[in-house]
Amino acid sequence: MTNISNHGYRFDGDFVYLNADVNFSDADLASDGAWSLQLWASESGFPIEQLAGVKVAEMAIEPMLGGIAATACCAAIPPAGAADQVLALALVCVASDGQIEVRDLGVYEAPQNFCQPCMLGDVRCTLADGAAKLTIEAIANPRAEDNLSGTLALEVWALESPYVGGSWTGSPVASVIVGILGGGNQWTDCLFDVPAALPAEGAALTVMLREWTLAGYVTRDYRNFAAAPAKAKPAPKARAAAKPKAAVAAKPAAVKAPVVEVKAATAKAAVVKPAKKAASVKEAAKLVSINKASEDELAAIKGLPREVARAIVAARPYASIEDVCKAKGMGLKKLEKLRALLAL
Repeated sequence: MTNISNHGYRFDGDFVYLNADVNFSDADLASDGAWSLQLWASESGFPIEQLAGVKVAEMAIEPMLGGIAATACCAAIPPAGAADQVLALALVCVASDGQIEVRDLGVYEAPQNFCQPCMLGDVRCTLADGAAKLTIEAIANPRAEDNLSGTLALEVWALESPYVGGSWTGSPVASVIVGILGGGNQWTDCLFDVPAALPAEGAALTVMLREWTLAGYVTRDYRNFAAAPAKAKPAPKARAAAKPKAAVAAKPAAVKAPVVEVKAATAKAAVVKPAKKAASVKEAAKLVSINKASEDELAAIKGLPREVARAIVAARPYASIEDVCKAKGMGLKKLEKLRALLAL
């Protein structure tokens, strides 16, 4: 009988180490199926010993006589959200006709909680007049103090059904780059006004907090909202009076653009502080661009050493001001001191 034993996993950031002893039956050794070990995460567990939730990682394996001791470091994409997850390691075979069979499933008793950037407190999304207004009580990075996030972005999607993690099918509505956030820190009283497309009637709206990783943008947290309402219908035209002839026909009643305003469930409370005002045009003219300035221009900034200026030039391009922290020697504290002198 084909099965797995002595198996386990260990996470290291965006990677996970998988290991298992895999034994194959004679029939499976003779088959031409494609085999893999898959790590899955599910909030509700695996009550009927079937795959559920989100696939976190996968490792391809080759059947061998006498079995194999499979071990590998795999890229991991944990499920979005802050809920505890039940994890399971599955031995999966994809037959030549495309049929997927789960040959064995090892469920781990201890739940796993993934420490990743998240949205806290009240989250609102308002769509009106071709724009999206996102109001978020706080965006936090609960990781260790020295663990910077990747570039964070907020995206609004119109989906076929409410988002539950993993992959999805839908249409983008709006997006905005937020920046890089240091471990143990949070932004509070967040407000963003960005251009938006009106979602289709009945679409499930979702606001996602996504983080840039080696695998591209990955969803770290989300909020589901009510379905998009039907578009407003124009009011009927008013008829002009028959007499007197000089009378002017009434114009059609003005129709306001549809407005969507929905509220997500409240999570943890966050400290609120006023948002910073943007620099004036006069101030912006004095700023030094982290993407365009030369090493000499950057080094001329008081408090910015030449070796850091050289590192900034070497690490280009940057998607946001906060992204400059990836340059060697340019930490969050130094950025806060110099932010008023820098531009993208």
